[in-house]
Amino acid sequence: MQGPPHNGAMNTKRPLTQEKTAARISSGQNAESAAADMLQAKGYNIIKRNVRLGHLEIDLLATLPNTNLLIVIEVKARRVGAHAPELRVDWRKQRHLTLAAQLLLSRRMFRGKQIQFDVIAVEMDQLQKPHSLRHIPRAFDANMK
Repeated sequence: MQGPPHNGAMNTKRPLTQEKTAARISSGQNAESAAADMLQAKGYNIIKRNVRLGHLEIDLLATLPNTNLLIVIEVKARRVGAHAPELRVDWRKQRHLTLAAQLLLSRRMFRGKQIQFDVIAVEMDQLQKPHSLRHIPRAFDANMK
């Protein structure tokens, strides 16, 4: 049995999709690196990047010297001129970050810490490089005790 005739356009679609995926990953990594650099310049200690907790992920995990805070940071990036990136941290994302924070607090090394949820909004230029960054400390409250 013969399949549909081969179309040259089919070959160009797959690499284009792979290129877009690679560009999106690169853009996200650029945004996270810029966010980490900005936070370090503000005195934050970046503990870890891309913390995986099962199906949950935390972009950046940080502390501030002389505080009892464990800071969960979500980095959102969009093109310049698109909707504000921070608006994409909706109730679903907040719930995921809250669940991830609860898992962290159950670990011995983080017991007794207080959680703060920050958002870094990154606007990217046409070359997928960070154009501007906005740090939103205490972006939301999960009422965790």
